[in-house]
Amino acid sequence: MMSMSSIIIDKIHSTVRKDDPARVINLSKQVLKVEMSPFEWSHSLICIVHIDEIVVGVIKFQEEDEEELDEVEILKSFKVDRRVHCVSWSPETSLSVIPKSVVFACGTADYVYIYSSNMADKTKNQILKGHNSYVNSLAYEPSGELLASASDDLTCRLWAVKEGYTCQSMFVLKSPGMSVCWHRGDPGKLLVAEKNGTVRLYNVERQQAILSFDSQLVPLIAADWSPANCFRVAALAGGQLVVWDTTRPCRPVDIRVVHPNGGNSLRYSHQSEHHIATVGRPDNTLKVTHVNMKHPVCNATMTLAGGLSWTFRLPYVCVGQDRSVCFW
Repeated sequence: MMSMSSIIIDKIHSTVRKDDPARVINLSKQVLKVEMSPFEWSHSLICIVHIDEIVVGVIKFQEEDEEELDEVEILKSFKVDRRVHCVSWSPETSLSVIPKSVVFACGTADYVYIYSSNMADKTKNQILKGHNSYVNSLAYEPSGELLASASDDLTCRLWAVKEGYTCQSMFVLKSPGMSVCWHRGDPGKLLVAEKNGTVRLYNVERQQAILSFDSQLVPLIAADWSPANCFRVAALAGGQLVVWDTTRPCRPVDIRVVHPNGGNSLRYSHQSEHHIATVGRPDNTLKVTHVNMKHPVCNATMTLAGGLSWTFRLPYVCVGQDRSVCFW
């Protein structure tokens, strides 16, 4: 039986405008990636990745403050000399503490970079070496103790944050690692999705796989673990959306074609276990799927799509589109 809060959130999601973005923030450079902070205390922060820099800003919505305009306030720019493939916010990030703290990780063709700043006079970056091919996904453990990274080099590595980001352990994969996810409701468990269609849950302390799902579709491009329900996992493989219940992993609870020519990215809504956003082809199509509905609740075509992220509090999905950041 659905809770009253789930029903309310579903009704809010269903009212989001289809096709045209509800909010557009124009910028001067092409946007390659966007990543909203997934934490309550830093929920308004966004990383906007350009070819030569990563911009950290604050997104302001009228829904949260009637005196505010829909805009992004740029706080700081971090220079980069390599193309960034993925970004993950650290839970250490907060503008409410003294001194302020902004920490995030990004993955490139071979290294993981850690950027940190007090937003005043101290900024540093650290290079984590170990991977020897593209880093496809990064995820900070909710307590901030570990950073997980998945790569084309057939490894998933765990970096001990409090120990200077030393590589604490490594899982050897059977195919390129495409996505890594933690869940605040199930500490000590790590989801790793591989390109061959396999998704595994690992017990990090025991360093062993405890559960696996097989989409039987290739290539698997992305996977996510629902923040609203730790029993739901979704993957985008072979252009199809595949959803599992972890208590019954033998077969998917839902499978449907969402991007006939292949997918690029997938993210669960923070607020609703039923809403999953995907981007794929033909064209650059954003779709928001409600798993209990036959047709997408949002279907938008873009010229250039960069990144995919949900806002934490409001039911908006965010995508970089050419030289703008769009919200649906």
